[in-house]
Amino acid sequence: MTEHETTTQSLPRRAPIVSLAHAGFFLIGIVNTLLGPILPSLSARWHLDDAHAGYLFVAQFAGCITGAAASSPLLKRLGFQPLLTCGFAGMGLALVGLTVSPWLGGIVSVYGLGLGLGLTIPSINLLIAEVNPDRRASALNVLNFLWGAGAVAGPPFISWLALGTDLARPLFSLAALLGCTTLLLFRSVPTGRSTAEQSPAIAEASDSRAWISPYFLLTLLLLFIYTGTETATGGWISSFARRLDSSSHSWAIAQSLFWAGLLLGRAVAPLVLGCISSPRLVLSGILVAAAGLGSILASGKLTALSAAAFLAGLGMGPIFPTTFAIFTERLGTQAQRLTGPVFVLTSLGGAIMPWVVGFTSARYGGLRTGLFVPLIGALAMILLQITILRVLARPRNS
Repeated sequence: MTEHETTTQSLPRRAPIVSLAHAGFFLIGIVNTLLGPILPSLSARWHLDDAHAGYLFVAQFAGCITGAAASSPLLKRLGFQPLLTCGFAGMGLALVGLTVSPWLGGIVSVYGLGLGLGLTIPSINLLIAEVNPDRRASALNVLNFLWGAGAVAGPPFISWLALGTDLARPLFSLAALLGCTTLLLFRSVPTGRSTAEQSPAIAEASDSRAWISPYFLLTLLLLFIYTGTETATGGWISSFARRLDSSSHSWAIAQSLFWAGLLLGRAVAPLVLGCISSPRLVLSGILVAAAGLGSILASGKLTALSAAAFLAGLGMGPIFPTTFAIFTERLGTQAQRLTGPVFVLTSLGGAIMPWVVGFTSARYGGLRTGLFVPLIGALAMILLQITILRVLARPRNS
């Protein structure tokens, strides 16, 4: 039985978990960006300065790395349903811990939050790719649109429920939603461990070949740079807008428009995929993003900067989900074993490149200079994707 046939036959069994995965990914978007809106309240409760508050981000990042690294072997051993159940349960418990823990307990809770994110994000992306073999790119763009919608909805949701600095209501509410997702996952029909099984010897040999293949290495580098470029742009654009026009109170709109562009890019990607191939959509998105990043550097007014930020987000929107769709299609059953390491290595870009922007800004004359780093990243991605297009055009055995 072929991989496509196995996946197609398993769709009725997987329908409940797929629906829960989509709903859960919206919640993951809220959790993934939660530290930003709750950090002032946590700092006030624990009397933290900025240096100690920064340890919370380190703890979440460390948890994400641990979870992503463990996701592939655990997915192979347990399957999607048990792993996702554990991941969502862990995030819910971590949120409850944040409401009652002292400072050191809070660090552990934030680490647990990151651990749950690391277990669920790669697994859900892989699940959606596996159950949509004929429309992977469209399905993953829709999935990651939901993540973005959660990220955008999170801050007002937290603010509305917080009633000032009280975090108990929003954190318990979010924990309750995660708990409901956990319960529904636990009661859903278990899914198989893989759409196609291989013997350990064959799987090990296939993984070894995949790790050193030109396509895998180029894609890994592309995703590393992309994650860093998106994180650096989204993280620094508000600061650049504020320095560009400190007299205006609308500087934050630039960041909002960046994320709005990202959401729109993922929303329209399924429609665009009816006209062009997935690899060419990725290249088109990078070109649009590069134009937006270049326009950010050329902006002299807040209006022009906001438009450029929207353009950059619009181009970046489909890059990650479409690239991951191509990755799962190209590598087939090997993708399940390699997804965790891919998310570990590419997420490092999200930690490194924003720091490089800040370092460059402090060392070489300001944030405008620092924001050349994401533009250079976009130019590098253009070269990488052109090379990937050539690799994809070759026969599989060449």
